[in-house]
Amino acid sequence: MTVVDFKLMTSKGFPVAVVKLKEKMEIFSSAVLNHGHMISDTLMIMEVPKRYDSTDPLGDIEKVRIDLELPKETVGFMTAAEIEYVTSLKGTDFEGMQTFAVVTAGLGNKVIAGDLIFDMEERLIRSAEKEIEIRKKKKIGTINIIGISPMPLTDAAKINSFIVMTEAKTAAMQSLGHKETGTTSDAIAVVSPVKGERKMYCGTGTPLGISLARSVKEAVRDSLIKRDDLPEAGTFLDQLLKFGITEENMWDAAMELYVPNPDWNIETLKKMFLSLLQTYAKDINASSLIQGAMELEHLGDKDLICSMPKGMFASDPVHLIADEILGMQLAQYISGTRGVFEFHRFDRHKPGIIGKLGPFMDDIICGLVGGIMSSVYTKLFDGDVR
Repeated sequence: MTVVDFKLMTSKGFPVAVVKLKEKMEIFSSAVLNHGHMISDTLMIMEVPKRYDSTDPLGDIEKVRIDLELPKETVGFMTAAEIEYVTSLKGTDFEGMQTFAVVTAGLGNKVIAGDLIFDMEERLIRSAEKEIEIRKKKKIGTINIIGISPMPLTDAAKINSFIVMTEAKTAAMQSLGHKETGTTSDAIAVVSPVKGERKMYCGTGTPLGISLARSVKEAVRDSLIKRDDLPEAGTFLDQLLKFGITEENMWDAAMELYVPNPDWNIETLKKMFLSLLQTYAKDINASSLIQGAMELEHLGDKDLICSMPKGMFASDPVHLIADEILGMQLAQYISGTRGVFEFHRFDRHKPGIIGKLGPFMDDIICGLVGGIMSSVYTKLFDGDVR
């Protein structure tokens, strides 16, 4: 069994991807139109505007179905991803099980399951700013997955296939560097023949499940790559915000250890400090050291640092010196031996936000703040103020 027709259409200003099956098949889905169990040979994916907020999505998609003269039993999905660019069809044959997956994917509302999105408006603004880029890099969307099985399935196997396809979707995202598990509006369908002996199992240990997972993973990856929906690292300043560390926090910590000099203006000091922060935020070596500390902090929080007994990381053991080595190296990279001296001063007192951080993060921020302040002092002593 295979998808025999796939085409793009337009109705009432909405682009629509239409998938036609070789014959009428069982479709079990969480789609907007005709969700649940349905027997049909037609599925549709309707693209909606980025800020789509209709009170009647079912009515909207039904009007489009009627306008396109598609069958009443058509199963319909919605997405804000650009279907003419990113719709992917992939197939896999594993041990005689030939499966297919049709996917549209966009990650503007990506999220780790259970978390909340606090910056949705900012994401929409970024999306609008990219409108001129021929609609291929806009960052809003949904992951719609249609998995097609060559074998009839029991209800249990259909539900099992949802687990397989969801895990495959998340694996595809993680393979591209995303930490999120999906989006807030993902939808899924499994399509299977009506007649024949039904498969009871579709788990990741079965040929059918393996084939379906591979098809979905490849299709999701392909769709995300097409729209360039890849993680954006930004600068280490962006990444530090995830630890609750702001530029103002770091400046406040620096000021706690500042020894007043009557010849120096505080506003000038702050301007120099923030300017150097921005400079090193563009430096790949400083960024690498800081990101390394971040990743080690995450591993430590999960008790996944090799050779470290469970529960030890939280106590910041005295024989863990790798954290200080990273901090010293960063300080030395920024301002040499003087920077190392400042690192030790900050590490000893742990002022402000630094005292609230974990083992790796407190030392790397000591290195960053200490190194930059040492550089500021050097410039002022040398009269090199620009």
